[in-house]
Amino acid sequence: MNRYRVVAGASGALWVAIAGAVALVAIGLFLWIGQPFGTINDIALLVMTMSLGPVMLAHYELGGVVPLWPARLSLAGAVAAVAGWSLLQLAFVLGIVDFDYERAATGAFAVSCLLQVVIGLWIGGASLLAGRWLPATVRALGIVAGLGTVFMSIGLLLGGMNHTLTWVGGIGYQVVLPVWAFLLGRVFRAHAGSDGDIEPAGLPA
Repeated sequence: MNRYRVVAGASGALWVAIAGAVALVAIGLFLWIGQPFGTINDIALLVMTMSLGPVMLAHYELGGVVPLWPARLSLAGAVAAVAGWSLLQLAFVLGIVDFDYERAATGAFAVSCLLQVVIGLWIGGASLLAGRWLPATVRALGIVAGLGTVFMSIGLLLGGMNHTLTWVGGIGYQVVLPVWAFLLGRVFRAHAGSDGDIEPAGLPA
């Protein structure tokens, strides 16, 4: 086990949790007051998603029940999706591209949603297929967060912010995901300081 990756994952998970909490408060204030809380929400979501990169690497490091090469391909695809989504989100924050949340996603916004589906599938799938090191509660929260991210993204693709799937999935994305990340970070920290029995990445638990 590469403990540096697990420690980095613990730090990344904490940032996911903090940024996710900020985003949740900001979107509530935006719906009530308006700007600048919409921009704060957008920036917080950017930080949250970028911080998922080291979380993914640490999750892979601790292992699961997927054979090595499928696990590596899944990790590579998820990290690429995080990078692509983050670049598009940064372009949106800087005003280079425009996202119309009131209508079904098109153009750069549709690409962003598709990348978010990949991220959500990884969160849910990695949680489901993790080794014995992942507690059942954190595993279940990861599955819910992943599915919520997928459903929200599909809702945006189908009808924008007002689609039912967007609101239902948004609970998993903006509420459950930060809680999952916070608890996962605690698990990472515990294993980073332990010599316990951990399955190698990509091998059966």
